This record gives sequence, structure tokens and C-alpha cells, in this order.
Amino acid sequence: MEDLPPVTLRLMRPADAEAVARMVRRAWAGRVAPDSSGHLETAEKVLADLERGRGFVAEAGGEVVASVRWVPHPGEEGVCEVHKLGVLPGYRKLGLGPKLLGLLEEDAARHGVREVRLAVRHDQYRLVEWYSAQGYVLDASLVYSSANPRTPPPFVLRKRLA
Repeated sequence: MEDLPPVTLRLMRPADAEAVARMVRRAWAGRVAPDSSGHLETAEKVLADLERGRGFVAEAGGEVVASVRWVPHPGEEGVCEVHKLGVLPGYRKLGLGPKLLGLLEEDAARHGVREVRLAVRHDQYRLVEWYSAQGYVLDASLVYSSANPRTPPPFVLRKRLA
């Protein structure tokens, strides 16, 4: 593996919106079906999430290399949904995904969240296994509030926070 610049994890800022949107599109490229909403990520969508919730970025050499966001569930108090956890290819397998999820969970809990939910595309079941290793449980009774209407319903996972 090539030498990578040091990675810093920090709270996402509105000024990061364009860099985060670009990173998500790059992280999805070639890995997720073309009808995935990640390919359509925009700074406006990132900003809309930050107006309602919060997010975290991993930065290396002045570049956003990974990020994740959470927003309150629109219909359930104390529940939030994870949006667009992504890591650029050169930074995968370094533990950034679990670290970002951990920051998100700690932050959400400080803001009164008792349960985190996330969606995994119907054709990305390997991610269900990855999230299960992070303590998330598949729950077929749940419907994701912001599911992509152009694709089959996603798998929904939940994790209760202490």
C-alpha cells in the first residue's frame, strides 16, 4: 500500500458540502448500480442533511476521503437515519467506516437519539453482513423513510444506543 497522508476525523461543516458530495459520487463509482442515489449526490443534499442533523468527515492531505451523516427520523422521536457512509477506494480497509459510525453513534446519543437506522440497497447484501459486524440488526418490519423510489426497497438495519 502506498504511503497515505495522515487521516483526521472531524465534524462535517457546511463548507464541506461540495467536497463530501464529490467524495460520495467517487466512492459509489464502479461499485454500486447506476440507479443508486449516491451517484446523484449534490452539495445541496448534503447541506439539507446538515440543516436537520450532523455528519463527520475523514480528511487526508486536505481532501475529504470518507464521510457519514445522520438525520432525525421524520416520524419517530429518538430515532435517526444514517445517510451516505462512503470511503474512497484508496482509504478502504483502514477502519474509517467503523470509526465514522462510532463517532456518529456517540454524537447521535448526545443529541437524544436512542436508535440508529440505516438502509442497504437490495443488491448490496454483503453490506448487511458488514453492518451486522458493527452491531446493527436486520429488521424486515422497518421501512426506510428516504428510500430511493427508483429501486426495490432496501434492507433496513437498526442499532439501539445505550
